[in-house]
Amino acid sequence: MENEKKPMQPQLRRFLYQKAARNRVPVSGTFELTPRCNMNCRMCYIRMSEKEMRARGREYTAQEWISMGRICREQGMLFLLLTGGEPFLRKDFKEIYTELSGMGFVISINSNGTMIAPETVAWLKENPPSRMNITLYGASNETYERLCRNPQGFDQAVRAIDLLLEAGIYVNINATFTPYNVSDMEKIYAFAKGRGLTVTSTSYMFPPVRSAKEGALDETARFTAREAGAALFHSKKCWLEPEAFEVFLQRMKQGVKPEEDGEECSRTPDEHMGCMAGRSSFWITWDGRMTPCGMMNHPVARPFEDGFVPSWNHICDRTAQILLPAECTNCKKRFACMVCGALTIAEGQGDSTRKPAYLCDMTDAYLALCGQNSASGRLCGDMERTENGKI
Repeated sequence: MENEKKPMQPQLRRFLYQKAARNRVPVSGTFELTPRCNMNCRMCYIRMSEKEMRARGREYTAQEWISMGRICREQGMLFLLLTGGEPFLRKDFKEIYTELSGMGFVISINSNGTMIAPETVAWLKENPPSRMNITLYGASNETYERLCRNPQGFDQAVRAIDLLLEAGIYVNINATFTPYNVSDMEKIYAFAKGRGLTVTSTSYMFPPVRSAKEGALDETARFTAREAGAALFHSKKCWLEPEAFEVFLQRMKQGVKPEEDGEECSRTPDEHMGCMAGRSSFWITWDGRMTPCGMMNHPVARPFEDGFVPSWNHICDRTAQILLPAECTNCKKRFACMVCGALTIAEGQGDSTRKPAYLCDMTDAYLALCGQNSASGRLCGDMERTENGKI
C-alpha cells in the first residue's frame, strides 16, 4: 500500500506563503478544535479532561467554527489544518470537516489515529483531506503504553493508517522523539518506508509554555540538548538512503541549508519572527484565542468576539515587533538551526531576544555529528537507553 494522492509541492507552498506575507494575507490557518484527547502522552502541552476543560472555558460549536471558516476564506485563507487534542473525539467533527471541506480549502488533519474506524474513512473518502497527519508515537504497544498510557495505541494507529491508504487518502507520519520512544526510531522509519509514507519528525520539545496545568508536563520527556541533537542527526540517517545521506553530509559541511521537511513552518532568514507565523499564518486555539503559532501565548487576539480582521491586523502588527536574538541573526550555524520567535520566546521565558542556549547546544551537537562520515547505526554514543526506553 502506498500513498496515491500527492500534496502540493513544497516550493509552490512556500511561494504562496511568502507572497501572502508581503501583503499580510492570512493564507494559512489552524483551527485547534479541542484540548480533549483519548490518550495521555507524557509530553503533551494541551491535553485536558472534559472536566478540566470546562473549568477553563468551552469548546466553540461546530457552527461557530464553520462561520469562522467562511470569514477566513473571504480574507484569503487557502490552507487549513484541523487539530486538537484529538479532533476525532468531537462528535460533530464530521459536520465541521464536511462544511469546511466544501469551502474549497486545502485541508490537513492532525490525529493520533486511534479513533479512526472504517466508517470514519468512508465519509472522509467522499471528500478526502489533502493530507492526514497521523502521529506514530512508537513501533509497539509497549512503547505506546510507556509514553501515551495506551496499551493498544500502536495497533489502533496502524489499523487507521492502513484503512486510510486503502481508501487512497494521503498519509504523512508525524513523529516526536523523546527518551521514552527513541529506541523505536529505526522501526518507525522502516514502517513508513514500507508503506511509502513521508515522515515529519522532531526531537526538540518546547518548554511547557501552553501546558494545561502547572507541572503537568513530564520533564523526563525532554532530551538534554546534546541528546536532542544526536536524535535529530540519527533521524536523518534513518530516513535517507545511503547515497542521499552522504550528499546531505556534504551539504551540511558546506553550510548549505537542507530541504525543509515540514509544511507548516517555512523558515525565513531575517531578524524578525524567523518563520511565517503572524505574517501569513495564524492559529486559533480551542478556547478562541488567535496567536501567530500554536506554541505561543502572546501576542493574542479574540477573533470570535472582536472580529477576524481586527484580530489578524493586531497579530500582524505585534508579530512584526518580535526580534530574534542578535546572536541568531548573524550566526553561521543558522542554516542548520530551527530557531524562530516562538522558540526563543519559550526558551527565553518570554524574551525573544535572549540567546536560546538549549538550541545552540542542540545545533552544535547535531553539526558535530554531521561532520563525521562514519556515523554508526545507533545514536552515535551520545544517548544511552535503559531497558524501558528512557535515557
